[in-house]
Amino acid sequence: MNQELKDHMDVRLKSNQFINYIGLELVDIDKNSATMQLKINDYHMQHTGFTHGGVLATLCDVTTGIAAYTVVDNDKNVLTVDLKVSFVNPSTAPILKAIGQVKKAGQNLIFCEAEVWDIFANGDEKLVATCVSIMASVDKIRKQ
Repeated sequence: MNQELKDHMDVRLKSNQFINYIGLELVDIDKNSATMQLKINDYHMQHTGFTHGGVLATLCDVTTGIAAYTVVDNDKNVLTVDLKVSFVNPSTAPILKAIGQVKKAGQNLIFCEAEVWDIFANGDEKLVATCVSIMASVDKIRKQ
C-alpha cells in the first residue's frame, strides 16, 4: 500500500457524500490500483435477496475511478466516460471487495478494469462482477 496515496484519497473521499452514504471504504491503494470494500446492509439488497446490481456497478465505477486517480496530477479530477459491467454471479455475501486496475493511462483517457468479489464469513470468495471503464482526466472546477 502507498500510504501517501491512501492519505490523499482518504481526505478526498471524506467529502464524497454518496460514497460515505453507501458505506464504501478504501482498503488499499497503489500506483495503478485500488481496492474498495463494502459491508452489505438491507438497503443494498434487491427484492429477491441478492445485492442490487446497481451496488455492484457502483463498486466497479468508484474503484476504477480511484485507481485512475493514482495516475493523474493532484490538480485533476477523474470522471467516468464509459462503464461496462458484466454480472457473473448473484451476490450473497456479507462483504464485497472490488479490485480496480489501470490498464493504460493516456494524457486524457484512462482505461481500467475491475473485479468485484463476494467475501464470505468463512473466508471463501466468489467473483460476482467484472467491468471495463474509461475515465477522463479533467481540470478541477472551482466552486463559486
